[in-house]
Amino acid sequence: MSSQTTLPKILTLVLILVAATLMFSPFKSDIQDWLTLEANAHINELMARPNNYLMSEPEPIAGKSATASQTAANPLTDENSTLDLWFDRSQTQALIVQRQGKVVYERYQADAERGLNVNGMSMAKTIIAILVGVAIDDGLINSETDLISLYLPELMIEQDARVEIRDLLRHTSGIQSTNRDIRATLNNKLLDLANRELSFSGDRGFRYDNINYHLLTLILQRLYQKPINELIGEKVWRPLELEGASIVTSAGYCCLFATAQSWLAIGNLYLNPTNTLVSKSWLTKMVKDVLVPKSFYVQSTGKSVGNSYGYHIYGGLEDLPGVFWIEGMGLQVIMINPTTQTIVVRLGGIPTGLNRNSNRGDPSIIGPLLDTLSASTL
Repeated sequence: MSSQTTLPKILTLVLILVAATLMFSPFKSDIQDWLTLEANAHINELMARPNNYLMSEPEPIAGKSATASQTAANPLTDENSTLDLWFDRSQTQALIVQRQGKVVYERYQADAERGLNVNGMSMAKTIIAILVGVAIDDGLINSETDLISLYLPELMIEQDARVEIRDLLRHTSGIQSTNRDIRATLNNKLLDLANRELSFSGDRGFRYDNINYHLLTLILQRLYQKPINELIGEKVWRPLELEGASIVTSAGYCCLFATAQSWLAIGNLYLNPTNTLVSKSWLTKMVKDVLVPKSFYVQSTGKSVGNSYGYHIYGGLEDLPGVFWIEGMGLQVIMINPTTQTIVVRLGGIPTGLNRNSNRGDPSIIGPLLDTLSASTL
């Protein structure tokens, strides 16, 4: 038998042995979580920039002109020294800490453009969820319990399947989408619901599927008769006086490029009960109307069990049960602690697990951020 024939057989046997070891290993869950984080790191790397080949060019979100500089002076404290060290080891490109309304730490990589060059990934879902609340306030949607067939009547939905807007928000619609749907919606194509059959016959428990938020985006665009970038500009960015941003308008579930300061303003909505952007009751519902999936890997907790999910608002930190956050692939996060009135915004990537000089070997990849969230003073 030639060596050319033997090598593939040996590699196949090795893969079978690795798979079998994984299936019966007492560390199966830990290994799967590690592999999931590693996959997130590499996928995020491919989509990190506005001009990557996996998606169409983002469209502008109108906002005020840029005024901030690329660097910010941070007071010399033990906490900030720890954050500096973590920043350097964690592939972070933008990091802001606000405590009791005051920014106490702010740092950027030079090429991050203060976050404008960093893909917020799934954090765009939270903006879509906020806009659903705005549409309810505007009287265009009755409530989140409305059937989506009221707004997307051309959808083919089984007669016994009640699919509500709330189901799309919480990924409990039972939708059965495909990779083709993701490729299309990332590349300037809205799903043609009249000619593209979408099944809602799947498990009506939690099943994370990006197309849920694509459908919410289609509803919003139809109600307001505007593309999603213009709607975000009119209903969110301009009222909050945020700097210009951009988004892949055909997706709705991904790919909003904004400054870290703009993401901080989104976080402040959840600490400021007097905001006039959207009703306080809706923001509370986004945080409180949660489910706890049996298995759902979350980067910030580093585990697949015990995580909660609302309207793209996360929870599940055992030592900080009151903390909730917005998360996108690559560890894009807005973490909020109402008790200490602290918000942490972090944008960037995740180091590969093969980088020994990174923080991937630490017990928690965001340990210093959690310490910052729990601290009451500097």
